[in-house]
Amino acid sequence: MNRERHEKRNFWLLLVLAVLAGVGFLIWGQYNTASTIFDMGFFRRNAAELMTSAEGVKLEGEDRERYDRLLETGDEWTEKAGLKQGSWRTESITAWFGEPAGITLSYDLYTQGADRTVILLHGFQEGVKDVRYWGAYWWDRGWDVLIPQLRSYGAGDEGVIPCTYGVYEQFDLYDLILSLGLENETLVIQGRGTGAAAAVFLAANPDLAGAGLDGIVAESLYANMGKDAKTMVKKLFGLGNPLLLRFLNAQIRQKLGFLPESVDLTAAAANSTVPALLVWGEDDGFLDPQLTVQVGDAWKGEHRSVGLTGGHRLLWAVSGEPYREALDGFLELVG
Repeated sequence: MNRERHEKRNFWLLLVLAVLAGVGFLIWGQYNTASTIFDMGFFRRNAAELMTSAEGVKLEGEDRERYDRLLETGDEWTEKAGLKQGSWRTESITAWFGEPAGITLSYDLYTQGADRTVILLHGFQEGVKDVRYWGAYWWDRGWDVLIPQLRSYGAGDEGVIPCTYGVYEQFDLYDLILSLGLENETLVIQGRGTGAAAAVFLAANPDLAGAGLDGIVAESLYANMGKDAKTMVKKLFGLGNPLLLRFLNAQIRQKLGFLPESVDLTAAAANSTVPALLVWGEDDGFLDPQLTVQVGDAWKGEHRSVGLTGGHRLLWAVSGEPYREALDGFLELVG
């Protein structure tokens, strides 16, 4: 009898240990997976291969050819325009996120001595070349064109400086504008994705007083980092269980200093009186077009919202003329 009890006790002890070990491995696995997603999403470690293969964002065949032609037109324009290069120190951010958040970034300024400037900002996994083709539109209408380096997109920045989808970047833009004295000129920002989000946050931030912005053009926005991250994690990684998302949110809060749910573009739009043009691709398979619509519907100030034919990053290639017409109308709002 004692032997049977002993064997039964050992059985239950081993079962409990096995369950605890399984739960431990599950938690550890979810934590490691969340860490990998955090590194890829914010520090962009090993993100290039993922983004070039992700459904809805990868460019193949005719789409790749269209986009390459766009890049060529941007290169051709920059060869004709007068280029000045410089750098600036981001300092205002340190009051919110501490000294390590202050960094030095560079910019390209194409100037024709105008008293009006447009700042062009790219999206996630893009670079300055991916928005140069917008420059010719503004240049031909008498604007100077400023294309700054965004966080995590300079030489050696990957894996060192985080991309924060507009949260830190809004302060970078504020310091850039003040360092060049652009707050006293006519000033517009045109951006896509991360760059567009930075413009929206800057326009709505009462502590930065909009930095003298006269208008923004925002293409392909997310609406709320916390909510939309769940969708993107599931879309890109096929994951999205509550435990993993809790670990991911905890790392964002601990390492970057903000809660994803608090990064709300819709709430920012409801506080912004800066004139805006919101543009989305009706065929965007990467960012849900309804997210941009949602931000536009919440916009407090005068604005126009336009849906165009084309997928993610291809609006200018597919619907260039309607896009330019929308910009012409937007300039009437700016004055």
